[in-house]
Amino acid sequence: MQVNHAGRISGLSAVLLTGLLMCMTVVESRAASPFDPVDIGLLSLGGRATYFNPKDGDDRWLGGAQARLHLFEYFAIEGSVDYHQSDIGDTRVHSYPVQASGMIYPLGIRRISPFIMGGGGWYYTTVTGPGNFDETQNRFGVHAGGGAQVFLSNHFSFDATYRYIWLEDIKTRDASLQNKNFEGNGHMVTIGLNYHF
Repeated sequence: MQVNHAGRISGLSAVLLTGLLMCMTVVESRAASPFDPVDIGLLSLGGRATYFNPKDGDDRWLGGAQARLHLFEYFAIEGSVDYHQSDIGDTRVHSYPVQASGMIYPLGIRRISPFIMGGGGWYYTTVTGPGNFDETQNRFGVHAGGGAQVFLSNHFSFDATYRYIWLEDIKTRDASLQNKNFEGNGHMVTIGLNYHF
């Protein structure tokens, strides 16, 4: 199966750029400087669209949720849950990543706040393949990346993140029923809308 990565990445770039421009327009319409500090609460909850592109397998957009605990002006902890589905030849993989990430805001919490992030995750994974292969696998992985958060008000923010994930292999069988491992490493992009308490 061939995947048109250039077309998908181009479409992804257009979505991210459109979202960022919309948020910047809202911020500018309020006559606020991007460097103005924002008074937000300790906790935020949000939903997000998730794009995952594993090394072996197809890529697609699905969904998830995230919660952030803003402990300091320059640091937050994020917990997230997503759903991934991927097809690798005759093998179908369903995965439910639960990730924990540390987020560093080098400029502090401003109306437009870039950040870097890193952490780890547990991936509850079900794999079905040739020869009635059906197995549940618990995989672990680490990730690193960054992104930006745009605070539309004291209670709402929009964010976009990129992270690379290093994951344990997926175990399955190939068409000749021989045991085979597939690489689960890949690129992950999220676009989220958050409510701050």
